[in-house]
Amino acid sequence: MKAIKIALLGTAALVAVSVSARAESLDALKASMNDLTIGAVADAPAAAAPAAVVAWSGRTRAAVVAFYNPTAAAPYGNYGVNILANGHLDWTATTQTAVGEVGVVGSAAYGVATGNALVNNGYNGGNSGLSADGFNAYWKMTPTTKLVIGNLGNLSKSGYSWDAIAANWFAGKTGGGVTASQLSGDPAAIQLAYADGPLGFAVQVEDGNNNVATSASAFGLSAKIGYKMDAFGIDLNGGYWGDAVTNLPGWSVSAGLGYSAGPLGFGASFGTGTIIGTSTTYTPGSAYAKLGLSDSARIEMGVTRDFATGANVTTFGGGIYYSPVKQLTFGAEAGYVSNGANNGAYSAGLVSAFTF
Repeated sequence: MKAIKIALLGTAALVAVSVSARAESLDALKASMNDLTIGAVADAPAAAAPAAVVAWSGRTRAAVVAFYNPTAAAPYGNYGVNILANGHLDWTATTQTAVGEVGVVGSAAYGVATGNALVNNGYNGGNSGLSADGFNAYWKMTPTTKLVIGNLGNLSKSGYSWDAIAANWFAGKTGGGVTASQLSGDPAAIQLAYADGPLGFAVQVEDGNNNVATSASAFGLSAKIGYKMDAFGIDLNGGYWGDAVTNLPGWSVSAGLGYSAGPLGFGASFGTGTIIGTSTTYTPGSAYAKLGLSDSARIEMGVTRDFATGANVTTFGGGIYYSPVKQLTFGAEAGYVSNGANNGAYSAGLVSAFTF
């Protein structure tokens, strides 16, 4: 009995100690809460502007090209060999905003053309410089509609001409493609574009004659409509460019179609119009064919003909290219001119391209 009393007294003592400890803890917690001062909640910081996503791409090309030009001026002579190179850098910065996607697009090229027959897309350093090849910005107002401003290529050129779709970097050039505007560089323009599935349409107002040194700038307008499925595509293009000095506007209409499935691709285009600042009629036609020899090798061939001139100038071009990986390409190109002032001119060379 005495043992039971001792146990009960011990338990009571432990409980008393425990209650006392908890009371002290509660008193300490209450004191801490009384000392705590809660200030006004600060205003939340303003939401940061959405970050831009920047994408870069570029390439450098080089070639060793031999050429013959029966009308070449000194100091080149009729025969020559050029070591040529050019470079291009492109970037796009896009931002998602509350009113849709906004982006800025830019590109820059190094050098100027050498000017020899057929060898007209290479730069040899001594007569070259860095030039802006086009800067523009766009606002994607809806998922299908875009407003574009800046230096833009005019829309009158068919996307299915030989020069528009083939590589023909140096020796295989065949001229300026199917367009009669003959504008120099990319004119300043404001464009409205629409694309929904396979259907696309664009119209723009632009500087009318930025390449005619003796003419004042004038209003220009160009437009394009295209329909592109997986293998087949077609486009219809046109433009008008005023001339404030000569009062001889230029205009152009062109159309093209193309087909590509598996290793085979081919297409053709045709256009007509008058060159701005003159009354010269320009009526070119163009055709091309591509054949994939393997996953890494292909052949390209093309021809352009001017039907409007009495000389009926025809230019042939082609090349074979090998790309072990998409960042490297090596190949051989050749071109030939039939009829016209440069009748019999030809060029052939070894080419390479490094891209990222």
